[in-house]
Amino acid sequence: MKLGFVNFSTEEQGKLRQVIQSIQEHQAIDELGLGRIRDAFSNKMFPGMSTLHNRAKYYAVLPSLFLEAERGSYKNVSEVRAKILDLEIKLTRQLLLGSSSELANGITGSTVIDKAERDNDKYVKYDPTYIYYGALTTYGMIRSDVNIYSLIMERSKIKNAQPPKYLTKEEDEEMGDANQLSGNFQLFDAGGLSYSFDGVTPISIDLTRDEANFIKSKILSSPKSKDSFLASILRDSYPLGENNDFFSLGELWRDRMSDEHYAVYALSARFSKFQYLLRLIYNYIFYSQTAFIQGRKDEADKVLRKYEELKELWKHEISNERISEILHYVGGLITDRNSLSFCETACRLINNGDSESLKELQRLIISREKQTKGSTRSKLANPLKYKDIEHVGAYFFDYRWKLVCSVINEINKGLANG
Repeated sequence: MKLGFVNFSTEEQGKLRQVIQSIQEHQAIDELGLGRIRDAFSNKMFPGMSTLHNRAKYYAVLPSLFLEAERGSYKNVSEVRAKILDLEIKLTRQLLLGSSSELANGITGSTVIDKAERDNDKYVKYDPTYIYYGALTTYGMIRSDVNIYSLIMERSKIKNAQPPKYLTKEEDEEMGDANQLSGNFQLFDAGGLSYSFDGVTPISIDLTRDEANFIKSKILSSPKSKDSFLASILRDSYPLGENNDFFSLGELWRDRMSDEHYAVYALSARFSKFQYLLRLIYNYIFYSQTAFIQGRKDEADKVLRKYEELKELWKHEISNERISEILHYVGGLITDRNSLSFCETACRLINNGDSESLKELQRLIISREKQTKGSTRSKLANPLKYKDIEHVGAYFFDYRWKLVCSVINEINKGLANG
């Protein structure tokens, strides 16, 4: 059901979409601007996951924190923000008290907690609400995707203006949207979990069995995630393997995957290889432009040899036809036509294989970085400015797979607890 009692402006809705997008597409701006294609695959296979996430505990505990905030009375949205921030700081301290020191790095705000307890403004820039909001709406812990601070304020006004009324499930269904207007509709699903956000009661960062069951059940039941690759891995207890290698999943799980999941996985793995070749050429350009620095000429030659070797090894996977399949699929998920056009042209030039096409590919990549990052921030357009960078790197996309492994392992560990 949609909440009908809050009328948010277009500006507010736009800001919220930007927040969710920034969570889902963190670090999407790279040299070649391929983050949107990467994230389209990531969101399709592993919805709700973000590279900003640290621990699965926040999926379980934050809904209860929002319920606690909802009990307050507020004059404006700023007061709601302040209340949630205060609760988050208390939660950070409690997680530190309840967890071993080696797990502290996974606790958001752990490095600034002493300062933040004295001055809330000293807390982290990306607080837990910001980081995990996308996941909580995806999995249904938050049953709305509008501005949470304004929503809590409006809900608080309604709840505090009338005596509480408790309805049976049947009554709740019969009331429908009237529940939303009256405040009886439960905006947050905390799964029956309860915490005391007092800043002193220890809370372990590890999942309890109830917490793990709650998170798993939400991922498996939410309309936005229940049919995903992530849900299948959880539902059918896929073995994760030993090295968390994304490229080994096809062989490891082919007999378990549905045809649809395997098709998307295969396309994503193929695109990862394709973009890796583009990054090798990017590096070749950079090292060639700064060849006056000792060792750079050798690096350029080495990178180019690697490019030629992998291009030959992957020639069937990166053919014009195969890459066209990827772009056709992704074209239904994103609106970024420039990225699709860039990949199409780059693929054609790679497969042409002649020296003139290689030169044209280099010009295309230089132009693409300028388009993506701007002329002043482009390394290839300003090689002297960035000459002291020793290594620009080429890497494969794993589509948040290492994070997914971590979350699944946390859930399975929690489920094994007595």
